[in-house]
Amino acid sequence: MKTNRFPRSPGFTLVELLVVMVIVVVLVAISATAVFRFRKSADKTLATSNLRQLQAANAAYAGEHNGRFVPPNATVDGVRYEWFENPDFVSQIKGDAATFISAGTPDTSFPISMMDPAVVRAKPAGYKSLKASYGYTTPSATPAGRQAQITDASRTAAFITADAAFADFGAKANIAYRHSGKAIAAFYDGHAEPLSTSDVSKKSATDAFWPPSSVTGP
Repeated sequence: MKTNRFPRSPGFTLVELLVVMVIVVVLVAISATAVFRFRKSADKTLATSNLRQLQAANAAYAGEHNGRFVPPNATVDGVRYEWFENPDFVSQIKGDAATFISAGTPDTSFPISMMDPAVVRAKPAGYKSLKASYGYTTPSATPAGRQAQITDASRTAAFITADAAFADFGAKANIAYRHSGKAIAAFYDGHAEPLSTSDVSKKSATDAFWPPSSVTGP
């Protein structure tokens, strides 16, 4: 009687297929979670860097404007600008990349990389405007605050993650806690840190967290 020297291998059983499928699903879930966490971490890192850059530009602006920080609104060469459109402030951020468009008008636009990536990804109305990402906490009074008025720069907020409705110092309710439930604030000394709602509440209970609400002097 002739025998088969190469017996046919049995296929995968249903149980084995199910085990393989479960392993694949678990690996995909782990990968997706890792990607999500990495993206959240990257968003937070970029937003923190941008906020530090804004305050560095603000300090440089003050150094060239008699100790005054960039005002919330100002008229430059007959044109009214908000703080993030102010040509002198923009040039502090863009440096040599600052350009002029037709008729010598300064280009005050910012690249998408300067926005909060969490805002850009969501693409709400007005996300291309810097104020859709960050709020500026300087007093709304004119002229803008002076460096000498910031008595505790390490505890006084300058810029903070906020929504497009965050207009000025008084709009505290529009702070955006979009980075794992926390806002990110850059302080007048240049450092930045994440803040929970309770953190902001505690800091707001002191006079130092918000800049002075009025300005004096020349």
